[in-house]
Amino acid sequence: MRLLPALLLFASCSLTSLSARAAVEPPKLEASAATLGIPFERYTVKDSLGRTITFYLSMPSRSGSAGKKPVALLIQGSGCQSLFKRQGENISGGYQNILHRIADGRARVLAVEKPGVKFLDAPARPGSAEGAKEEFLREHTFERWAEANLAALRAAWTLPGIDAARTLVAGHSEGGIIAARVAAELPQVTHVASLAGGGPTQLFDQEEFRSQPRAGDAPGDSARRVREFFDEWAKVQGDPDSISKFWMGHPHRRWSSFLKHSVTEELLRTKARVFLAQGTADTSVSVRAHDVLVAELKARGRSVTAERIEGADHGFRTPEQPKGSPDGMKALFGRLVPWFLAEAAE
Repeated sequence: MRLLPALLLFASCSLTSLSARAAVEPPKLEASAATLGIPFERYTVKDSLGRTITFYLSMPSRSGSAGKKPVALLIQGSGCQSLFKRQGENISGGYQNILHRIADGRARVLAVEKPGVKFLDAPARPGSAEGAKEEFLREHTFERWAEANLAALRAAWTLPGIDAARTLVAGHSEGGIIAARVAAELPQVTHVASLAGGGPTQLFDQEEFRSQPRAGDAPGDSARRVREFFDEWAKVQGDPDSISKFWMGHPHRRWSSFLKHSVTEELLRTKARVFLAQGTADTSVSVRAHDVLVAELKARGRSVTAERIEGADHGFRTPEQPKGSPDGMKALFGRLVPWFLAEAAE
């Protein structure tokens, strides 16, 4: 999420019960790594909603040890951009490429393309839904995006070379709440990580940011901003299924689904080991939301590995790192992967 996390309650058809079903058919290999020009192979699988879900699984390392490897599903943040983009003659990837390099043959990295997004789609405003195809605007709700990841992970577990007994599901930003839902729905998930994913509903983050004093504020300005924010939220609730009415870069349909859920409630439903990370200088997710999440989990006796990174922004870049640098996320993955592999081996 560059900004944020999205629900749709379907009449008598429970998506939670649908998501518990196994994949209807085995995954199909659609394109090799050599064909795509990336260190991932492309697969498709049908999910419980009858959709064709596209996912990418990293290639085994030629230099790594033989044998089955655990899988690490990484769920991207908000927006209608593809997992991969063209840069000149080459194709680059997002955080899944960094995680693949950090894993260095010790784990296979899995990433899922959002329904309605095609390979190399590059919108003008990554992180938002502005300019998205109608299919994406219809499909990108909390339950439906979670179901796509559930189907891909179940499919990946059936592939050769995968150790299905050891699984990490990690999500950045909007991906954090989806990672928590996947871990809650699949008991086979052993480790879950929410990276700048928030804690309570994201309404908490947005209220928190608007309530903070700003330069030039007159008395009552912060309270006015909060009132106006909740007035806008009431408009979303008044037309929750709209894909033509936008709020903060996304359609009502997305907001009305994601904001009814929280990372906290999903993580409390899973027995997986939990890793949390949050930058104190993040302007998309409140560090207080992270603090609330850690407190809620610990209050219930959960073992939590939590990092509160001083000065880090939404992508975990710290002040001494160049603007746009991925070094903060690289460093974080450098701690996340050993945590997963060491803990999973116990």
